[in-house]
Amino acid sequence: MMTTRPLMFGQAVLLVLLHLACAAEPPVQAPPHSAPAGTAPPSIPASPEPGKPEPGKPAARPRFLNPEPAPTPAPSAEAIARAIAYSESSSGRAVLVMKDGVVIAEQYANGWSAERPHPLASGTKSFSGVTAAAAVTDGLITLDELVSDTITQWKTDPRASRITVRELLSLTSGLEPNSDLLGRQGYGIKDLGGTSDLASRLNGGARERAPENWYAAVVKVPVTAEPGRTFRYGPSHFYAWGEFLTRKLAASSRPERNYWDYMHARVLKPAGLEFPKTRFALDQQGNPNLPGGAHLTAREWAQWGEFVRRACAVRSEPGTKQAPGAQSGSSSAAPAGQGAAIETAPSSAVATWTPVIDRDALEQCFIGSRVNPEYGLTWWLLTGPDGSVAKVGGSEGGRMRKRLGRGEQPGLADFAAGQTATILDANGTPVKAVMAAGAGKQRLYILPEHGLVIVRLAEMNQKGVNFNDTRFLKLILGFDGRGTVSGPNAPDGK
Repeated sequence: MMTTRPLMFGQAVLLVLLHLACAAEPPVQAPPHSAPAGTAPPSIPASPEPGKPEPGKPAARPRFLNPEPAPTPAPSAEAIARAIAYSESSSGRAVLVMKDGVVIAEQYANGWSAERPHPLASGTKSFSGVTAAAAVTDGLITLDELVSDTITQWKTDPRASRITVRELLSLTSGLEPNSDLLGRQGYGIKDLGGTSDLASRLNGGARERAPENWYAAVVKVPVTAEPGRTFRYGPSHFYAWGEFLTRKLAASSRPERNYWDYMHARVLKPAGLEFPKTRFALDQQGNPNLPGGAHLTAREWAQWGEFVRRACAVRSEPGTKQAPGAQSGSSSAAPAGQGAAIETAPSSAVATWTPVIDRDALEQCFIGSRVNPEYGLTWWLLTGPDGSVAKVGGSEGGRMRKRLGRGEQPGLADFAAGQTATILDANGTPVKAVMAAGAGKQRLYILPEHGLVIVRLAEMNQKGVNFNDTRFLKLILGFDGRGTVSGPNAPDGK
């Protein structure tokens, strides 16, 4: 039985480096979320037919999500088994594959189990983008409003005064990404690795005191670059987003008065996720660690991914709901097509799906910025519109190594590195995919055209540094751009 290890003090900057690791539309109805007393819930207008612009408006870009994709075969049990073997050879602890909302494979290894929440590290960030889309739906915010109209202390700063919400969530705000004002980076992340690897350096000790107030502290973080000009990965943007939305809620008539209550009511609960807020690691004021504090089971994270894949829509008629982790104790992959459904309905019923978040607002999460086309609003875009792929890392890694006095020590930045080659199907077409990614190669993949949600969890250590997203996904899909992959050690296609 693996024991929980608390985080050791004095390794603030290292986590940031390792975080660099890190068709047919459903019927549209009014969203079933709570509205302020005495007011009607906002209605979500029906979207135009795909490919056709609204009257008087230019044609919109193609949507990324496709809740009802054309039927595709599920990955074979053999292909999934090869992918699992590859993951486990790189310190993988869990792989879960969901096809059209049904778990078709699930396996745990290297001391992990189905019932045990796992640190997502920077995989936590994706919750912020979807929460922002909910706030747009509710009329609380717009993505292009000035943050300084709400965080008024920024009004007098020539740079901070021009930051927009979109720039916070696309990590292009210009805020110093990793500030000592926010305390030790990575507070609250548990069980990321063992005692003999780099992850152990993140431990703060059993008696480490929680930071006082991340959200209040971020107001004083300096803006060291022009807004919208640079992409800089780090936690400051997320704490600023948390403070911004908290102030918006305080000035509104909504029943939720803090960030956690709003995120729980508007995105977690509709996704079927119920767990204590302590799973997000809290500061002394009870504010959740938005850039990296979440701890979820593989099933819970997959359920979150399926909710997003379905364009944040929920079934409007009674079905059979399984608790996360049910029927998940097996240590071997389930044969394709024989897994357990997270949510089902009688086979004779016609499923009607109700969105809880405006589709256009949600799609903003999957549009890259001008500065970094491969990062949307808190989601990595594995395959861009031109077939380009995300590199989960960057120049910040080199700077952080120098600040740590390690020069260009090989391997450290590679804890963050991800995609290295475009994934092509048998027709040579890039496979559409997005990813939530965290230190130690924690991964949540969504492949909308294949109806797939895939979770990969792992221990963070030197053994796992060479895990490659491209190879893993090609193994699961059963091709490498040229044909069937012969095994987990087969070379990637060029």
